[in-house]
Amino acid sequence: MKSPPDVIIIRGAPGAGKTELGKALAKHCPRGAKVEVDALRKMVVGVNWTDQAEHIKLLGLAAGTVAEFARLGFRPVIVIDTFSGDKVDGFLACLRHISPALVIKLYALHLPDEVLAKRLASRPDGLFKDLAIAKKLNADVLKIRRPEEIQIDGSELSAAQLAAKLA
Repeated sequence: MKSPPDVIIIRGAPGAGKTELGKALAKHCPRGAKVEVDALRKMVVGVNWTDQAEHIKLLGLAAGTVAEFARLGFRPVIVIDTFSGDKVDGFLACLRHISPALVIKLYALHLPDEVLAKRLASRPDGLFKDLAIAKKLNADVLKIRRPEEIQIDGSELSAAQLAAKLA
């Protein structure tokens, strides 16, 4: 990666390709780190995946983790989560409070509904597959947009192609 930002945030609905893009982008960032908020949530014994207050607390934990990786010199730190609704705003506020000088790039992946449906249907058991919720979150990516955000149609390129283009 030419001159990476300190932090790269990838948000979008389940099935949009966030995790695959994060993995592909990491290949271009040998001194980077990757923080998947779902991995932090899985560390909670008895995690309640529908508890929004719990999710927000863990986003705060993720912000601290991201800031510490950056403080230790890992660049970029790639953060992956749905960041549904306005949760990315709270995450950004928390991260900027901890480390105000960080340079942050924000990417939002979205898909046409028919592509989203195909991707969810092909996911292995155990992964999120609720099409109605995924469609709502996918629509929210387009509706609830941040000024600094770069929106990407995740159906046009493979994760590897997209990562190469962003790197």
